[in-house]
Amino acid sequence: MEGFITTITNGELTPDKFHVNIFGIDFAKNLTISLQCYFGTKMRAAEQKMLAQSMVAMCIMCLGVLLGPWKSAPIQELVPPCLYLTIVPTTYVLAITGTKGKSS
Repeated sequence: MEGFITTITNGELTPDKFHVNIFGIDFAKNLTISLQCYFGTKMRAAEQKMLAQSMVAMCIMCLGVLLGPWKSAPIQELVPPCLYLTIVPTTYVLAITGTKGKSS
């Protein structure tokens, strides 16, 4: 984890216990989201829709954190996560509002 932190921060962050724990929690969260997406493929349509709605809600909340008045990163550093947090929920919304058998 320390090597990962050093790599993605271009050596600008010296990993300490706090950051290793935070990055570890984020990694576990990403695995959980991946599992939820897989489990969603085994659910009925109504449950899939609720799961997709929860993913949209998560992305909206993350955008709020990134762009809120407490943001600490320059706007150019926020562009990649903001793109992700708009493209991903858009695909979920398209899936939620689509009809069965209709390709998007």
